[in-house]
Amino acid sequence: MMSRKAFSFFTGGKDSTAAHLMARRVGIDPELLVTIRPLNRESYMFHSVNLWVTTIQAALLRRRQIFYTVSGRREEEVDELRPLVEKLYEAGYEVATVGGLLSNYQKRRFERLLGEYGVELFSPFWGVEQEEILHRYIGLGIMFMLTSVSALGLGEEHLGWVVRDEEDVERLVELAQRYGFNPTGEGGEYESLVLYVEGFSHVIRPTRIVRHWDGYTGYVEIHGVRLERAVERRGGLEVVSRG
Repeated sequence: MMSRKAFSFFTGGKDSTAAHLMARRVGIDPELLVTIRPLNRESYMFHSVNLWVTTIQAALLRRRQIFYTVSGRREEEVDELRPLVEKLYEAGYEVATVGGLLSNYQKRRFERLLGEYGVELFSPFWGVEQEEILHRYIGLGIMFMLTSVSALGLGEEHLGWVVRDEEDVERLVELAQRYGFNPTGEGGEYESLVLYVEGFSHVIRPTRIVRHWDGYTGYVEIHGVRLERAVERRGGLEVVSRG
């Protein structure tokens, strides 16, 4: 049976990366990554900083990538996707992967837009228990950095924190339980950037980071990275060389 043509809405964060990987595991295999670039950093729907790093992730995933710009204004930014989705539909795409977990706001809008063209929404972690999702991500080999924080319990010291194993997940879950935020960041408590995932030939290592902190919330801008060659070993990841 011929597989259906698919693409992934891809931010470079843990959720959209995990959705893409799960699609590949079940035979959907999205051939194209679609990265939305909002002009407003406060977009309700899309990541806005460090999007240039997604070009490196796309190369490591061995997938084509396109960028598409929207205003980032609430409600308008979804409607602005219509010409893009129409072109993808006309090009034969039948399935789109999305990394949403819990937000009805996001899911309803994607379903409405994609449904206009008969494009199926594949969101494999929708409705899964939030702590379980993080453990599943670790099982997929995902290592991610917190690139923004905006919740009580997550401070300036957590900007740039790399979550790489079950111990880090437990620390994050403990903070979430203590301070009452969503451990996956689905409510906007934090944003993430994937540095490594199962199948990458290299680990992405940020080398130049600028932290922005206003006393309550903050984000990091990544101005440089290096790639370190990696080999999967039993029990974890081993970095063997640079380059």
